[in-house]
Amino acid sequence: MIAIIAVIVGILFPVFARVRESARTRTCISNLSQLGKAFQAYMQDYDGWLPSSKDILAGRGIWVALSPPCTFAYQPGRCHYLPEQGVIYPYVRDARIYVCPSDPWGAETRLSYAMNVALGTEDRVVHESRITKPASTVLLVEQPYNTVFHSPGFAGGYGDEPRDVPIPCHTEGERCVDTPSRTYCFRPVACYHNNATNVLFVDGHVKTMPQGTLKSSMFWRQQ
Repeated sequence: MIAIIAVIVGILFPVFARVRESARTRTCISNLSQLGKAFQAYMQDYDGWLPSSKDILAGRGIWVALSPPCTFAYQPGRCHYLPEQGVIYPYVRDARIYVCPSDPWGAETRLSYAMNVALGTEDRVVHESRITKPASTVLLVEQPYNTVFHSPGFAGGYGDEPRDVPIPCHTEGERCVDTPSRTYCFRPVACYHNNATNVLFVDGHVKTMPQGTLKSSMFWRQQ
């Protein structure tokens, strides 16, 4: 009898895990959708300009703030994320939507997502008119916790690498590609959702991208 119960539990547990993760995926998609609306509202108020993905030197402010003395990355025990002080927070007023429930580090970092650095960083901000294909250009991605450099910005493409380079999942680690001119290395995104990641695009729609389908060219400002 015990053996039969163990077999049944062994069969049902993966099913329950997938159902639970499906619910978390829907919550994460909802979070990204709300953040997308906040970005759209911000751009309407600032004549089409996007906020900065990291650092505050751009003058228009960073999408998610960091406590002093940090401006580029989260450092446990030294500085931390302050979603409430980011420039899009007035349009959402709920710090919980910055965290995906599937992110095991979300409660600590208070941030599961990162903004495409090609859309603005440091001393450069980008106008929406410079984005040629907003429906296929990444705005926010889910990122895994990085103990070395956990940034509110994500560099997913260089703009001159081969177009079809798949962005790796966190289960794969960094991916490097050799070309005749140079070597390109790509950080992983978080694929917590049954080997898939959720992505917010500039036009505001959210899509679940299975492993291997998110490409480096989707991070280019001009495609």
